Amino acid sequence: MIESVSRRAFSSSSGTYNVRASELARERKLNIFNVTVVFLDDTEQSFQIEKKAKGSVLLEHVFQQLELVEKDYFGLQFTENGSIPNATNTEITRWLDGGKSVKKQVGASAQFWLAVRFYPPEPCRLAEEFTRYLLCLQLRKLLLDGRMSAPKNTALLLASFTVQAELGDYNTTEHSPNYLSELCLLPKQSAEDERRIRELHKLHKGQAPADAEANFLEHAKRLDCYGVESHPAKDYNGKDILIGVTSIGIVVFQNNIRVNTFSWSKIVKISFKKKQFFIQLKREPSESYDTVLIFNMRSGRAAKALWRCSVERHGFFRLRAPRRRPLLGALGALAGVTAPTVARTETQALEDARRSRSSNRSFVRRSSSRTRERSAGASPAQGAGAARGARVTAHREPAPRAAWGDAPPAAAPPDDDGGFLERALRVPLTYVDESESESAPERADEGGDGDGDGDGDGDGDGSGGEGGEGAVCVRLSAGADGRFGFNVRGGGGGAPVLVSRVAPRTRTYLQEGDQVISINGKDVDEMTHDQVVQMIRNTKGVLTLLVKPNAVYEPEESGPEEPAVCFVPLGSGQFEGDPLEQSMLLLGDGLASGAALKQYETLLRRISEESASVSKLPQNINKNRYRDIAPYDSTRVILKNGPNGDYINASYINMDIPNSDLVLTYIATQGPLPSTVSDFWQMVWESESSLVVMLTVLAERGRAKCHQYWPKVGSTPLKATNTLTVLTNSEQNHGHYIRRDMTLKSSCGASRSVCQLQYTSWPDHGVPDDAAAFVAFTTLCSQLRNRTHVIPTVVEEINGEEERVLDPPMIVHCSAGVGRTGALILAETALELLARRQPLYPLDLVRAMRTQRPMCIQNASQYKFVCESIQAAYSLGLSTADSASN
Repeated sequence: MIESVSRRAFSSSSGTYNVRASELARERKLNIFNVTVVFLDDTEQSFQIEKKAKGSVLLEHVFQQLELVEKDYFGLQFTENGSIPNATNTEITRWLDGGKSVKKQVGASAQFWLAVRFYPPEPCRLAEEFTRYLLCLQLRKLLLDGRMSAPKNTALLLASFTVQAELGDYNTTEHSPNYLSELCLLPKQSAEDERRIRELHKLHKGQAPADAEANFLEHAKRLDCYGVESHPAKDYNGKDILIGVTSIGIVVFQNNIRVNTFSWSKIVKISFKKKQFFIQLKREPSESYDTVLIFNMRSGRAAKALWRCSVERHGFFRLRAPRRRPLLGALGALAGVTAPTVARTETQALEDARRSRSSNRSFVRRSSSRTRERSAGASPAQGAGAARGARVTAHREPAPRAAWGDAPPAAAPPDDDGGFLERALRVPLTYVDESESESAPERADEGGDGDGDGDGDGDGDGSGGEGGEGAVCVRLSAGADGRFGFNVRGGGGGAPVLVSRVAPRTRTYLQEGDQVISINGKDVDEMTHDQVVQMIRNTKGVLTLLVKPNAVYEPEESGPEEPAVCFVPLGSGQFEGDPLEQSMLLLGDGLASGAALKQYETLLRRISEESASVSKLPQNINKNRYRDIAPYDSTRVILKNGPNGDYINASYINMDIPNSDLVLTYIATQGPLPSTVSDFWQMVWESESSLVVMLTVLAERGRAKCHQYWPKVGSTPLKATNTLTVLTNSEQNHGHYIRRDMTLKSSCGASRSVCQLQYTSWPDHGVPDDAAAFVAFTTLCSQLRNRTHVIPTVVEEINGEEERVLDPPMIVHCSAGVGRTGALILAETALELLARRQPLYPLDLVRAMRTQRPMCIQNASQYKFVCESIQAAYSLGLSTADSASN
């Protein structure tokens, strides 16, 4: 009854109001949280999320906005005070945690910056061009604001790739002499820097933006600070250091020089407690104790941040799947702070990218380096609306020039403004084969022949042969030079044949890490690496490959690789222009690309034809500090009146200076043992040397490196032999080196002043912190070298040939007499060449040294340090100074 009345009452005129729905709408409006994200090209985008939304929601919105496929490498940064992340506020910069509320992490400030969180160790493995473009933008920002450093020549080379990617080929009609002044390429950019960048820019003719960026990344990945997230700390001695976390492990920097690396494979456990961070290393078979390294952080919060960073990078780069969190939160609380996890690992990300084989859709590049706004007539692509690097379906920019084609660009004007570097090089600057397929490769869905019938008959007419599950057939057309735009690794000894390097435009069809099963229908299982390479090179026309896509690429386990293209100098006298400047440009590029260190590693450590039999005689074995380091018989120092025979572990090294009569003479020797001190001073006397250079301390890490072979100041003279005594007159400490002036007297009444310089700033298992100090020390050694002959220089005829009597040698020693000793010899020879403006090729100098004493320059870090010291000396203008010997 009541219901019917109600219906009649409201039948003629009625209305409703949903109170709860209005309240919910009001609540939803109040719960909206507005955030702003700054992209890598400096454009901004606003997003609306719920206040209780987790960070993963915002991350997904950002990735969808950019249509970013390889999103696992990226993240969002914010600062505690809302300022822009830079080199000065790294301690208050945080990463957005996808598992926590956005509002709780950032508070009232809602400003985020897109950034690369995990730097791929091999950028060429990235499937998408857009991802590589964003990575380039990130690295340019880091180089400009000081969060990432690079040697000067490397920075110039990277800047030239940036110019090529943004402006295209160098054109004398379009580019004015000051065309680089509009670009901010270096932190402190000078006119001289712009001139050198321009010369390098000319070398990149024909490279499309994608190829220039690929070359940029190929050089940048070799920097010591690439992909390093640094945390300030102090070591056990209280020295300021930076602890960095990378894909390979944990690294330690001191004065911007990497002094230690702890790879993940050597680390057992990482932990923190209050302000201390601990690294426990794997116990070696010969050790009976655990090695635990302790670092002091600035605060407990800083120690926790370093620990979290280390755990996340280890999980991303080393694990195949993320670790699961404990089922009960209490379990994690009982053990301490619960270890963070990553959503996905790099292995999973690569597998998804390989499966998708996504086509690289076009997108608009924005010049991220402009120092001032363009005029009103700027092209629409440069405006704010089109600036962000999101993909678009079309744009007005002309199609990029192919960097891998065989023909030059159609409308490219002649290079009238130099080109001397191109004439000085035999190959252009690329990082893989120059050619690329003329036609797009065909790819079948499954194994079998290219027609897709899958019969797998392997008759050589384009069929791929039997490839098993997941195999695909790829057909590539050769370029004009017969190459196909990729390299291979492995083969022979059961090692699989893997694709190692691929031209950018071929990556849609071939990927780094793909396993080659057959070539032109022939199985490669029993082929050696050389046979595989030769078969590919001998193919005319179409190359048919049956490959198995592989997401995990481990090059260090796959055997030798076909060499990549690199700079090759033609030799002295072939250059046009300044030979010294061009040789330094080559050295800089070699260090930037890693080619210089690769070439160093290929040098023979000792000459097999040279015998060292005298060192192995029973009476001489105990005179060697290290059994595997001994002088060649042909260059060893022979004592005339040695108290213990004629043998001493020392070698003559003579370094000729081209186009002059100068020969730098050395005796490279080991640090004296207690039993060889008398032999050492007898050698000093007989060689008539007045300068001894010591490059080690007496003991390092509890191990004796050299016996103290001189007396202290004010003590009684040391009786070195029956006829020789040594007196130390004075000792002066100059910071990084000590100078001692001594007197060496003979019982016959003759005496000689001997100066000893002991360099004390070369750390154990490292290199000096200050290259400039090392150059200054080397210069001092050169100035103190005895250029006034004790034995007059005359020309004698022996067997009809003229023979010079050389200057007395500089005696140089460290512990073994090869590593640091070779470094000083290389440095002084290089400085002499710079002073005479002679072209300089350090690799040839090392090769010359090793023909006279084995193993000179013992490792790549020493070689790299000396080369960078040479570059520093050249940039300081030491090459313009007159040599003391001129």
